[in-house]
Amino acid sequence: MSTYEFLPKAQLQPIHQLPDPFLKPDGTRVASPAEWPEQREYLKAMLAHYMYGTMPPPPGNTRGEVIFSRPVYNGRAVAETVRITCGPNDVVQFNCDLIRPVKEGKVPVITWNQFTDRHGSPDEENVVLGHGYAVIEFDKEQVVPDNANAIHSPLAEAYPGYTWGAIAMWAWMQSRVVDYLETTDFADMGKIVATGHSRGGKVAICAAIYDERFAVCAPNDSGCGGCGCFRYLGGRLGEGTGLCETAGSVEDAFPFWWCDNFGEFGNRAASYTRSNAPLMKDMKDFAGTLLRAPLGKTADEDYLPFDLHFVRACVAPRAFISCEALADTWANPFGTQITWRAAEEVYRFLGAEGKNAQVMRDGPHQFQAIDWQHIVSFCDAMFFGKPMNGNIQCFTPPNPEDSSAMMAKMIPAMDWRGECLHFDWRAPVQK
Repeated sequence: MSTYEFLPKAQLQPIHQLPDPFLKPDGTRVASPAEWPEQREYLKAMLAHYMYGTMPPPPGNTRGEVIFSRPVYNGRAVAETVRITCGPNDVVQFNCDLIRPVKEGKVPVITWNQFTDRHGSPDEENVVLGHGYAVIEFDKEQVVPDNANAIHSPLAEAYPGYTWGAIAMWAWMQSRVVDYLETTDFADMGKIVATGHSRGGKVAICAAIYDERFAVCAPNDSGCGGCGCFRYLGGRLGEGTGLCETAGSVEDAFPFWWCDNFGEFGNRAASYTRSNAPLMKDMKDFAGTLLRAPLGKTADEDYLPFDLHFVRACVAPRAFISCEALADTWANPFGTQITWRAAEEVYRFLGAEGKNAQVMRDGPHQFQAIDWQHIVSFCDAMFFGKPMNGNIQCFTPPNPEDSSAMMAKMIPAMDWRGECLHFDWRAPVQK
């Protein structure tokens, strides 16, 4: 991988719109899709430098052992507990819960980073038996705790010298699950999905960015540091409505999720970062921090040389669907719409129209059965060419024959597909 020079915050210039993902390190723009792989490496390095931190390569010694197995759903599926071991001296060890249909041939697999004490999809029977997917989930805190001890976890200690926070560590674990799947006879390795909810959605995105074995990235309610937007905030009623999490408030509460450089941005109440964060024992401590923080207000996020449309761009041209809840103002549904639209410029440039999707539903910050149904419907369309659920939005250019496009010719701002208020760049025109 090339070595890039990223400026410290004091030398950055503000960008008062969504930054241009086509802008190369030398200041020129990408001219053809053939240049995109190199540009993607640059964007990945930028995200690692300013947000995720650096992470080690695959360990090369991942093993999985089935330690428990039983038939479920009257023998139509099997549930297994898999022990995954990897890393120097096998220091990284964690269990996964797998459920897969009993059928001939290989099946798509949804990998799911889970929370402690949570288990099972609310739409499990439909996913596994109705659509023929396997689901493998793991509690990410088995190895890396969700507190400031993350940087002293067995995984962090096994790989000294890296600047990663917990989000990247958990993403690295999700990739080790894929290592195991490669050794099985049931997993279709061309149809592997990364999902997770809330902070787990941020993890799934990070995993898909740095591991191209994930064919589909499917975060749910991922919010700030996920599919939200750092520069533009708002709820279902538009910009400035509701109380959204910001770069500053997420760093105040969860500095150990990110690299130290990220702590320099945003409207912050605290001065600590990943490296010197106090150990908070439970969510009551975090809640106290949030109440003291200047929530919902941006500060110097304009100095970030990226925004969260870059995370989708780094997955392109692979498929991406973000599931969002309209009542989940905290996760910035307004900003999520903006990053989705901006990332479409990259998907269109790469000839991957229809692979950049989002779906909005009513309701709160949860991973509901309807979210699973949307994800599986999208995956069915990507993997098998099946019709997609009509609630899933994929950007489509205006049809010259439809009434909205004809109206747009008279009043261009009326067609949102052609007018973007949050950036003035577009995909390069190929000659």
